[in-house]
Amino acid sequence: METEVQYIHSLKYEDITRSLARDFFRIFCVNTNNDKFVEFIPHEEDHALDICRLGEDFKNIIHDFEENTYSEDIDTFQTAFKKENILKVLCNDTSFSLNYRMNLKGKATYVRLKATRIKPEDPNHILIALSNTDAHMRRIAMYEHTMKNTLTYAGIAEALAYDYDCIYYVNTETDEFIEYKSSDEFKKLKLPMGGENFFDFCKNTFCNLIYTDDKDTYLTAVNKENLMNVLAVDRLFLLNFRIILDGKPTYMRIKASRMSAEDNHHIVIGLSNIDDSIKRREQYERLTEIANRDPLTGVKSKHAYNEAEEHINFDIGKESYPFAIAVCDVNGLKQINDGLGHKAGDKHIQGACMIVCKIFKHSPVYRIGGDEFAVILKGEDYENRASLMEELNHTVEKNRDEGGIVVSVGLSEFIPEKDKAFADVFERADALMYKRKIELKGSAEEVR
Repeated sequence: METEVQYIHSLKYEDITRSLARDFFRIFCVNTNNDKFVEFIPHEEDHALDICRLGEDFKNIIHDFEENTYSEDIDTFQTAFKKENILKVLCNDTSFSLNYRMNLKGKATYVRLKATRIKPEDPNHILIALSNTDAHMRRIAMYEHTMKNTLTYAGIAEALAYDYDCIYYVNTETDEFIEYKSSDEFKKLKLPMGGENFFDFCKNTFCNLIYTDDKDTYLTAVNKENLMNVLAVDRLFLLNFRIILDGKPTYMRIKASRMSAEDNHHIVIGLSNIDDSIKRREQYERLTEIANRDPLTGVKSKHAYNEAEEHINFDIGKESYPFAIAVCDVNGLKQINDGLGHKAGDKHIQGACMIVCKIFKHSPVYRIGGDEFAVILKGEDYENRASLMEELNHTVEKNRDEGGIVVSVGLSEFIPEKDKAFADVFERADALMYKRKIELKGSAEEVR
């Protein structure tokens, strides 16, 4: 220790400043009165300074630095590195500094430019020096990136934790568990906040809360063997079931995952109340079903037909596949409505719909107007479209002769090299339907 003190006292101010100056690879001494300058290069062997250039104009230094400045930093450099700006800073501070990037050996390299007066009492001479700070700046950037990611991940994890009513941390080697959080709703259930065997807790204590219809599913899925098998091949274990909460069945979701990909012995299990979400989805499905179903006939509605047309148009733009459209119109509906009333007319529409559905068993039938239906034929019905149309026409002609329900039908296939949209096929089928209507009634005047 005494030797160390002696060594410290033996140091001269020049030794310390010389040591600190080793980081600089370019040094300039500038006379701010006449802009003349001297450039030095540090001599590593004896720590001396070698004069390598004498200059007449400070602007030459600026030009030299600009040529080597990295393109993305040139605006920053030009704004800051001006003689008047440097002198203004030095009036109020001991040094002027600027961090930016230079092109050194073909790559962008962080440097620090520092300017300071040589002597406080001499306002006319300044030193300008460049030091390589690339390694230091990149370490700072890496640290900031790591900290940002860590804080962001922690913030996200904490925010996501609010979605859970209860979270358990489980050691799968010992089966010990502790409760990480619990909502006020779950606290009313008075469940244990930890214990020695998590899976016994699931099988016995928690199982008593499970809605009767879901117990078998729950017990089959929520056991150690099954859960660990799932997590061995997947990142998450998920299960929806119902528990009795406040006296009524309530949908819950259990989600389990390992603490990390490398950790096979600790898992986190979260329980969240998804009852409102499930009910909203069920309500949406009910409303969608109502919108897509014709209340009179039970077949698909005009709304569903429009969606089908949109999907097919989208597919036509990508690929061609076979389909056909049958346009069906009920004959004589106006006369029935006028003579017998709309209830009789409704029954007539229902009867016509049954005829169409009976023929096209494997295709969706849509009611697209008061007395008009459309069928989109694919698969088996498309392959058998000729025989199906023959069967339909035979039934219709028999009904016409016997005074029964008559339906005029026109069918057209999609022609890939000709048709650009669903409507092209529909228009041909509609024209054929009208032609068939004339045939069945005997004249165009009767159709009108």
